[in-house]
Amino acid sequence: MNCLIVEDDEISRISLLKFCEKIDDLQVIGVCENVSQAIEYLQKNEIDLIFLDIELPGTTGLDLVKEMRDLPLIVFTTAKREYAADAFEYRDVVIDYITKPVSLPRILNAVNRAQYKLSKEEVTENYNDYLFVKSDGRLVRVEINDLEFIETVRDYVRFKTASSHFMVHSSLKSIDLKINHPDLMKIHRSYIINLSKIIDIQDNSVLIGKKIIPISRAHRTKLWKRLDPL
Repeated sequence: MNCLIVEDDEISRISLLKFCEKIDDLQVIGVCENVSQAIEYLQKNEIDLIFLDIELPGTTGLDLVKEMRDLPLIVFTTAKREYAADAFEYRDVVIDYITKPVSLPRILNAVNRAQYKLSKEEVTENYNDYLFVKSDGRLVRVEINDLEFIETVRDYVRFKTASSHFMVHSSLKSIDLKINHPDLMKIHRSYIINLSKIIDIQDNSVLIGKKIIPISRAHRTKLWKRLDPL
């Protein structure tokens, strides 16, 4: 990942640079001391991750996030914890918040988060609109748009469409690892659903077709974030 450091304090800047240089998958290609320099640099270079100090002279790091669109992933660095709530209002790009003095483990953790988020975005951009499932000794193509849900049935997994169903000798965990589509989501240890097929949600269940499907406590928050209700 290409990385930019935006830090006005020289000691903090040198410390960040040294830690970043110890991480194999990270390349620091720019160092800036204020927001103006950072904006100019971002306009001319491809950056994946910014280590951004909040308390910068003039325009702050928070101001940069508020005002500039299409930003790379951001890790805020600051000496004060009270900025955390404001920082995570922008959690679509802000992936971590490190209080100074920074340490190698915290930097490494932030880089791992960035790598994970970037890899998930890349996968989401390259999904197929169909699945091939092996059922009754043949490969059957199932269109995602037709699929309602996938459920565990003893030692099998059932793929249910509006008009048919296919039994596959597998586990739901194995299927979940192979699935690559933003509309499909595991909401229970026994169910993966097509989010576009949800009719309504009530209490701890969703209605798809005529099927009431439970939502586990562990998956409820993730589902709510994915649906992003008004």
